[in-house]
Amino acid sequence: MQNLLRFKSTDLAQTICEPKTKTKSLVFGRRLYQFQFNQQRHWLKAQVSDSSPEHVASFGREIELYQLFNQASTQNSITLPFQVIKETHLSIQQEPIDRLLILPNAEPWFLQPVSNLSIEQVRQVLWQAIDVVERLSLHGWIHADLKQEHFVNWQGQCRLIDFEQALPLAVDQQNALTATPRYMAPELFHGQAKSLHSDIYALGIIFLEWLTSQRLEAKNYQDWAYLHCQRLKLDLPMQYQGFSQLLQHMLMKQKNDRLVDFYRLKSDLVAEFA
Repeated sequence: MQNLLRFKSTDLAQTICEPKTKTKSLVFGRRLYQFQFNQQRHWLKAQVSDSSPEHVASFGREIELYQLFNQASTQNSITLPFQVIKETHLSIQQEPIDRLLILPNAEPWFLQPVSNLSIEQVRQVLWQAIDVVERLSLHGWIHADLKQEHFVNWQGQCRLIDFEQALPLAVDQQNALTATPRYMAPELFHGQAKSLHSDIYALGIIFLEWLTSQRLEAKNYQDWAYLHCQRLKLDLPMQYQGFSQLLQHMLMKQKNDRLVDFYRLKSDLVAEFA
C-alpha cells in the first residue's frame, strides 16, 4: 500500500490556497487550488456540493478510484500519494465543499524534450507510460481521458492523474462522449464508445507528438475528425524510426486492427532496438 498524505484540517486552515481552476471547470463547479506546506507544493481539488449531480458523481468516482488503487504495492502504483478529507460544513472561499482531494505537485512525465535523451532513455519513457496504462487496465479500468498532462513523474516513476472520466473496462459504455479531439480515436468521431482501444490510440498520439516535438494542429472539431480518420501521418525523425512499428500498431485507424496487447506493445519497444 502506498503512502498517504497526512494533512490535518487545521493545517489547511493555515495555508493560503491559490486558485488554479480553468474557466471551463469553474462552470462545472470544479475547484483547483495550489498551496505550499513545509516548502512543498501541493494541489487541492474539490467539487462544489451544490453543482450538477453529474459533476459531483464524476468527482466522487475519482476519489473512489484513488482509494481503490491505493491497495496496490508502491512499486505497482498508478496514482500519486493522496489524501481525502471529508467533513461537514467544510468550505473554501465561502463555497460548500463535501470532500477535498490533496495531491503533491509532480513534474510532467514528458517534461524533457526528446532531443535531450538517449534512445535508451526515450525507450524507458515510453515503456513506463505503456506500463502504467497497463496497470490501470489490470485493475479493470480505462482512463478515458489520456493526454500528455495526465502523465506525471513521481520519484522517477510514471503515474496517472485525473480519473474523473475513467470507465470500467468490462462494461459496454454508452456514456455521453466527453473527449479532447486532439487525442480522439477515429471510432469516437463515429459515435462509438470509449474503450481500451481508444486509450491506446490516445497514448499513441501522445508518443507521436513527443517524438516529433510537434503538436498536431486543427482548427475545429470537423478538422480534427478529418485528421484522425483520414490524414494522420507517422513521419518520425530518422533517429526515432525504430519506434515506427509501435506507433503503427497503436494508431491503426480501424479499432479492431489496433494493438491492445500490452505484452506485444512492450515487445515492439524491445525488438526495435535489439
